[in-house]
This record gives sequence, C-alpha cells and structure tokens, in this order.
Amino acid sequence: MAANQSVSLPLWINHHQKDRAHHSAPQTALKHWARVIQQWPIDHVRPKHVSFQTVMQSRLDKITAPILPNIKAKDTPTSASQPPVLDEDRELRQINALDALLTNAYANKYPTPKTVRYPQSNPNHYDDLIKELDEAPTRTWAASLMMRLKGLVRMS
Repeated sequence: MAANQSVSLPLWINHHQKDRAHHSAPQTALKHWARVIQQWPIDHVRPKHVSFQTVMQSRLDKITAPILPNIKAKDTPTSASQPPVLDEDRELRQINALDALLTNAYANKYPTPKTVRYPQSNPNHYDDLIKELDEAPTRTWAASLMMRLKGLVRMS
C-alpha cells in the first residue's frame, strides 16, 4: 500500500482509537462479534440449530478455541494442528456490514417506495405476511391444520 493511501476504519471505531485498534484488533473484533450476536433479532421460524446466533457463536468458538495437540494411540503428542487464523480486516468488514444491517443504514439510505411497499393489487400483502410470520411459531398444531385447509380451499 502506498504511503499516501489511507485505510478506512469501520464505522464503530472512532478516530481516537486508531492506535489501540491496531494492537488489540482480535479482541476488539471478538467483542464486537459478541455484541452483534446478542443484538441480532431472533428468528422464531428458523430452527435453533441454524439460527444466526448459533451458527456465528460456533464459528467464533472454532476461531478462539485453544489448540490441542493430536494424540496418537500411545498418548505421545504429535505436532499441534494449525490454529484458524483470524483475518482481522475481514472480520471487521463483516462486523461493519452486519452493524449497518442492525441499524437499518441501507433502509434509511435507500427507502422503499410506497408503491412497492403497498402495491395497488393487494395493499395489505406485506402487513399480512409479517403478521403470519409473527403468529406462525406460536400456532398450535390444530390451528396450523386449519390454516392449511383454508389455503387449500382458497386455491381451489
């Protein structure tokens, strides 16, 4: 990189932290990952084992797990496996992108036109869809069956 080029820091790092960020970026990245995971909305429709929080936490656990040497049959340690490398810049870019999604930065910068949000053919479509997704996880088996039957009758 040329000397006159500047490196852009993520949105959440202020200018007073530049020197500190260079030396403690792995810890900073891990702290910000924990914050993003905690603040990310829970998707009640998606199974827990594939939720954002579960997947990202297991990814971070792999990155931060202590490296144990491989043990042969006679308990003689062999060479330790290589630890996963934490690419600080990549992690910070990912955190920055997710943070922008959490704060609705793109929705605020590029608002959806009212004609898209409320189409003339069915102005309540997206409101009904959101309502359906909110109700689905708490719906009983019988209520789910009734909804399915209503859908079949409507389709015929």
